[in-house]
Amino acid sequence: MSKKKVLVVIGGQSTEHTVSRMSGTSVCRELDKDHYEMQVAGIDLNGQWYLLNDEIRDFTDEHWLDGAKAVHDVYGLLKQHDVIFPVLHGLYGEDGTVQGLFELAKVPYVGCRVLASSVAMDKIYTKMIFERAGIPQVPSLYIKKRYDGKIVLITKTFEEVEDFGDIVEKELGFPCFIKPSNSGSSVGVCKANSQEDLMEKLTFATQYDRKVVVEKNINCIELETAVLGNDDPKVSAVGQIMPHGEFYTFESKYEDAESKTCIPALVDEKIQKQIQAYALRAFKSIDGHGLSRVDFFLDKDTGNLYLNEINTMPGFTSISMYPQLWMHAGYSYSALLDMLIELAFDR
Repeated sequence: MSKKKVLVVIGGQSTEHTVSRMSGTSVCRELDKDHYEMQVAGIDLNGQWYLLNDEIRDFTDEHWLDGAKAVHDVYGLLKQHDVIFPVLHGLYGEDGTVQGLFELAKVPYVGCRVLASSVAMDKIYTKMIFERAGIPQVPSLYIKKRYDGKIVLITKTFEEVEDFGDIVEKELGFPCFIKPSNSGSSVGVCKANSQEDLMEKLTFATQYDRKVVVEKNINCIELETAVLGNDDPKVSAVGQIMPHGEFYTFESKYEDAESKTCIPALVDEKIQKQIQAYALRAFKSIDGHGLSRVDFFLDKDTGNLYLNEINTMPGFTSISMYPQLWMHAGYSYSALLDMLIELAFDR
């Protein structure tokens, strides 16, 4: 049987460019070379595509583009392959934009389709969908930086409120968390401790996205589960995040050796089953395809469970939760990649 031609795409123009190269290094290392003929395309921060040097296998290195050839016909490159594996995180890679390119090229690709990728990337709109699906979420408010530079609160009926400090304090209280709507890996996430601190932190967060979610601070346990499949997806065990520090920052995810994960989670089995049920509902509510990691908060004070977010292309580094959860279920990293590629052909 002939080998499938796989194009792995890494890098990208988002704030998660470095994480993508970390994930891509792991994917390329574990892809079964007996089954696949692999090429690797890298996208730099300016959006230029390159076909990477076959001899380079650690794409985290600063010399990852040494010997690379610039791609001037991206569409033509895609058409040369049987399937695309976009190991891209964040804007322009996980938000439906590059998925639209793959759809136009009519080449199968790993992961969620355009709509699911788009809505799952935008925390504001996933909250609306999950509310419709009856999935509990942390109380939050929608803040937007207008094109004229004003920062305003957007109400449920999409009216704009300029003086919103008292509203945030009344509805959410301080401290509260501020999250760019279209950012991942905790990039741009910060905590506001007072009304005076709020505008400074919002100004910081709007560097990453003009839409921002402001959420109530929850004294919580962070829990995650993994979904795999298309029409009849399955869900993994529940894993628990044990961040070293105040909350699970970019640094604690990828750089802090003292941050730990625990599989299965150290919480009641009934809670784990509820998490799995909500994760499947969330995946179906966005019309998910292939894979997603779904993250939850368990309030230590009230016992309430909240869905935090869904990630349609979660981290794939050697320490990332998504592959770890499926390895706990008995799937090797390499076997998981095989399954994801097979799911890509089921369109």
